[in-house]
Amino acid sequence: MNLDTAIRSARAFGFDTRRAYQNLMGRSLASAIREQGLTELCVATRQIIPDLQNQYSGGFDPVEFERYWEIKLRGLHAWQTRCALDAVSTIGGGGLNIVDIGDSSGHHLTYLRETAPVGALGRMAGLNLDPAAVERIRACGFEAILGRAENLSFGDIHPDLVISFQTLEHLTDPVRFLHNLAAVNAVEHVLITVPYRRDSRFGGSHLRLPLANMPARMTAEEVHVFEFSPADWQLLAQFAGYRTIKSDIYFQYPRRSILRGTAPLWRRSDFEGFVSLLLLRDLSVTSRYGDW
Repeated sequence: MNLDTAIRSARAFGFDTRRAYQNLMGRSLASAIREQGLTELCVATRQIIPDLQNQYSGGFDPVEFERYWEIKLRGLHAWQTRCALDAVSTIGGGGLNIVDIGDSSGHHLTYLRETAPVGALGRMAGLNLDPAAVERIRACGFEAILGRAENLSFGDIHPDLVISFQTLEHLTDPVRFLHNLAAVNAVEHVLITVPYRRDSRFGGSHLRLPLANMPARMTAEEVHVFEFSPADWQLLAQFAGYRTIKSDIYFQYPRRSILRGTAPLWRRSDFEGFVSLLLLRDLSVTSRYGDW
């Protein structure tokens, strides 16, 4: 959800200024990061990449970034890095080739390169359909692929692990995307993170705006097409050719302090958190469907 939409929703809870909303939610995030044991990893990732303002093509307002977005991104990136390091450990071995699909900046690959055990990683590449994102990935020293996730081609890269953070909800066909990874490219392990919702729905905040309030042009980076519950994401993955072997949830609010009272506000104005699924290739269900 974009910040303007979040502010409008937050007003229903009595927050009439952007600053009040951002300060409260920033405190909630800081408490959640401590509670979930992510403080040290936040410090480490900040040392690796001190400035996150080029994370996306759209950029940030500098004041709002310092007040809110910096800590929001730091917590999420630290958790995603922990999930990725755990996936690398679970797969085991050395020289693992990793491709980040939907990579907007090369930041997550950089975190992995600097924090994974020596010898654990091999070739590393990012894929995005935005040429500006591809340039950011290359500037970090990685291979970069310009293309759509649904029609991907890895060339001579044979990934042992595909990571895809906050991407599947933006795709028009996440089933075909995962099925191509499983059945065509035979990728054994996939790590995805998506927004956490207790229920499933079609379309995010952009698609739910009245037509008069919709942006004149919307990009894949902005629009959520599907927002599913963890159970439905797992069912979708199983149909496409993967079963879940590990999962985790990162909450954007603490659950053991007074700031747990921000949970309804997160639920209404943004997301309670994010869920990760480490998937293992398993064609036992998808092979029974005859009309791919």
